[in-house]
Amino acid sequence: MRSTFSPARARSRFVALGLALATAASVLVAGAATGAATAAGAPDLHGLRVLITNDDSARGLDAGFGTDGKGLYELRKAFCAAGADVLVVAPWSQQSGAGARMTSPGFAPVPLTVQAVTPPAAYAGDCAAASTGGAVFGVCQSAGPCSSSTPTASPADAVNVALSRFAKTYWADGPDLVLSGVNFGQNVGATLNHSGTVGAAVTAREYGVPAFAFSAEVPRDLAQIPFVPFAQTAAFATDLVAKTVRSKQLKPGLVLNVNYPFVAAGETLGKPVSTVAGTSNDIGLTFNGDVPRTGGTYQLSAGTPAAETRKNADTTALAANRISVTRLDGDWTWTESAGLLTVLLTLFG
Repeated sequence: MRSTFSPARARSRFVALGLALATAASVLVAGAATGAATAAGAPDLHGLRVLITNDDSARGLDAGFGTDGKGLYELRKAFCAAGADVLVVAPWSQQSGAGARMTSPGFAPVPLTVQAVTPPAAYAGDCAAASTGGAVFGVCQSAGPCSSSTPTASPADAVNVALSRFAKTYWADGPDLVLSGVNFGQNVGATLNHSGTVGAAVTAREYGVPAFAFSAEVPRDLAQIPFVPFAQTAAFATDLVAKTVRSKQLKPGLVLNVNYPFVAAGETLGKPVSTVAGTSNDIGLTFNGDVPRTGGTYQLSAGTPAAETRKNADTTALAANRISVTRLDGDWTWTESAGLLTVLLTLFG
């Protein structure tokens, strides 16, 4: 999920995570800390098959702010430059805040069309050496060609159709890794459940494919939005993935949520740190107005995020200009509840 109204210093969003998962992520963060920006060139990722998706759309139509896919194209550019074999399958249109929503066929089949997209001119030749040619596809919910009026598929839909069927037309045994992003806006704290960027990564986990979600922080100052750190986030992404591969940590079930800070003039970028999901709400959603018991209309707007209450939170790290790396379990089961459930269920005899 993204928000152009999120404060540059206050952050937050996702499900509560176990400290054991955060500890496992620290192994990767420690390695990445030595090379957050690879000055000597891109890491070597030759042979790595990468499926890229996002929740900002595949088409990259917004050349100004980059709200609908610029981050995806920067990620594609960086990984192709590092030698990875890249295929893009993403929603046809903007799907910020879609979470892990997936199209349901109900009692009749629902058509999902995977349609080729021409990359923006600035990124046209980035992946010429890849076996896939860096092919880009958008997914819409239609039996015919996708258009401006066609309902779009969700980020989870895009991953679902790619990993179950479409990616096999390029790689017989599928990708080695799924990347989601680079998202326009941070995905931290209590609102992670609603993030389409994270939802796509969690969907990849259902197929046993490791997945990383990358997000770039949006500043509160609207004049600074053209400078959202897409390219910097993409450079860090290649470095993190390379270190994950070299350390033999790229394993099924691995899901990382990475948030790269917007560093204003006079500020300094901090190191990558292992974090847990915060409890605050990055957007601070507020319902304004008084509605009687008979019903009526509220005005929903962005407000002030609540103070963070969790130690080592992603929200706190991002507020300090550190690169937040959180390992997600992608599993709703709370193992610590086993004792409680045993007591409750014995009451049923």
